[in-house]
Amino acid sequence: MNIAQKIAKESTITFSGLLYGNVNRYLYTALLARWVGVEYLGIYSLANSIILICEVLAKMGLESGIMRFVSRLDPQQDRAKIRSMISSALKMTGIFSVLVLAVIILGSGWLVKSVLDGPPLLHIVLIVFAFTMPFNTFTLVSAFATQGFKLMKYKVFATQIVNPTVLFGMMVMSFWYISKEAALILPMAITGVIGCILIFKFLQTLSGVTIKSVLSAPFSKPLLIFSIPLMFVTILQTFMHWMDILMLGFFTDTSTVGLYHPAARTAGLLQVLLFSFISIYAPILSQLHSKGAVNEMSRLCKLVSRWILTLAIPISLIFVLYPVKVMLLFGPDYMVSAPVLVILTGAAFIQAVLGAPGAVLTMAGYTRLALWNSLGAFILNIIMNVILIPRYGIYGAAWATMISLTAIGFTRVIEVRWILKISFLSKKLLKPILAGIVTLGALMGVQPFIMGYHTLLTLSVVCFISIITFGAMLWILKFEPEDKDFLAGLGVLKNAFKKGMK
Repeated sequence: MNIAQKIAKESTITFSGLLYGNVNRYLYTALLARWVGVEYLGIYSLANSIILICEVLAKMGLESGIMRFVSRLDPQQDRAKIRSMISSALKMTGIFSVLVLAVIILGSGWLVKSVLDGPPLLHIVLIVFAFTMPFNTFTLVSAFATQGFKLMKYKVFATQIVNPTVLFGMMVMSFWYISKEAALILPMAITGVIGCILIFKFLQTLSGVTIKSVLSAPFSKPLLIFSIPLMFVTILQTFMHWMDILMLGFFTDTSTVGLYHPAARTAGLLQVLLFSFISIYAPILSQLHSKGAVNEMSRLCKLVSRWILTLAIPISLIFVLYPVKVMLLFGPDYMVSAPVLVILTGAAFIQAVLGAPGAVLTMAGYTRLALWNSLGAFILNIIMNVILIPRYGIYGAAWATMISLTAIGFTRVIEVRWILKISFLSKKLLKPILAGIVTLGALMGVQPFIMGYHTLLTLSVVCFISIITFGAMLWILKFEPEDKDFLAGLGVLKNAFKKGMK
C-alpha cells in the first residue's frame, strides 16, 4: 500500500467516524435547540466552550507531543520505550487536569456572576462539566497515542462513534424522562466516563500500558519540552475557535449566544474534512521529516490540499446558497442566523483548504513559530471581536472569525514556502475549481424552483444536484493518477461492508 492509499484508507476511517460523530452532535444541537430553547442552548454553549479551553490547559499539548514521539518509533523494537513514554504522558495529563479542575471549581462563581452575568443554572452546568474534564483529557491523550501508531480505528471508534452515540442517547432520555435541565447536564458527565474507559482498554491492548505503569512513570522532560509550546498553540487556537461565543456572552446575553451556536456548529462540519486527512497526514509527515524527505513532504502537501478542496466545494456551496433552509433545521427562530452561516462557511472553507501547510510546521518541529502564528491570530481575533460585536452582534462575531482564520491560514502558507520550500499550490487544483464553478451555476439555476418546498426535500435535492454535478465534472476533466490510488484506498469501506454482511 503506497502513501496515497494509506492516507485514503485511514482518512476514510476517520472521515466515516467524524461524519457519524458530527451528524450525531448536529442532531444533538438541533434537538436541544428545539426542546430547551435559545437561552438554555446558550448556557450549554458557554459552559462547553469554557471547559474545552480548560481541557487544553490540562492536556499541556501532550496529545500532539505523544503522537509525534510514538510515530517516530518502531512499534515492535521500541515497545518498552513507547509504553514508558505513553505512561508518562498520561500521568502528567492526570495531574494537570486535577489541578485545572480545582481552579475551575474555585473560580466558577466569580466567572459566572462577575464576568458573564449568567443565570444560576450556568454555574451548575459549569461545575458538572468541570468534573468530566479529567476523563475527557485522559481520553484525548490516549486517543492521540493510538494515532501515533498510524492507526485511526481506535481513536475514531471511541471518540467519534461511542461518545457521540452515548451523548445523543442520554440527552434524549434525560429530556423525556427527567427534565430539560438534566438534558444539559447528564449526557456530558456519562459520556466522559464511558469514553475514558473504552479508549484506555484499546491503548492497553496496543501498547501494553497499564494503570500501574502510569502511576509509576516518571515525567518525560523531552516530551514536556516539546509539548508545552504546542499547548499554547492549542490554547490559542481553542480560544480563537470559541472566542466568538465567549465574547458574545460578555457583550450580549445567553439568548444571542444560542442564536449563534447552530450556525457555528453547521459551518464547523467542514472541519471534518481537514481533521480526517490531518489525522493520518501529520504522523506520516513527521516520519518523512525524520528521514529528510522534503520532496515527498511537498508532494504530499499538494495532494492532501487538493483532496480537501475537492471534498469541501460541494458542501460549502450548499451552505452559502441555501443558508435559510439549513438554519430552518433548528427551527424558525434561527433563520436570523442565516447570514452568519454564510460568513462562517467562508471562514471554515479557508481554514480547511489552507490547513495542510499548517501541519507541516508542527511536524517539522517549528513549534515556537506555530505558537507565534497562533498568538498573532488570537490577538487579531480579540481586536476584531471587540470592534465588531458591539456594533453588529452575531454578524460581527462571524466576521471576526473570518478575518483571523484567513490571516493565520495565509501566514502559514507563506512560512512553509519560505522555510521549507513547500507549497500547496499546483495546476491540478484547477480541476476541482472548474467543477465547482459549474456546480455553482447548477445550484443557482434550480434555486427559484425548489425554495418553496419543505426544508428536508429542498436540501435533499440540492445535495443530490451538488454531488452529481461536481462528480460528473471531475470525471469529464479526468481523475489524476493519485486519485485512483485514493479510490483504491477507499476499499476499506467496501471490505467493512462485506464483513458486516457475513
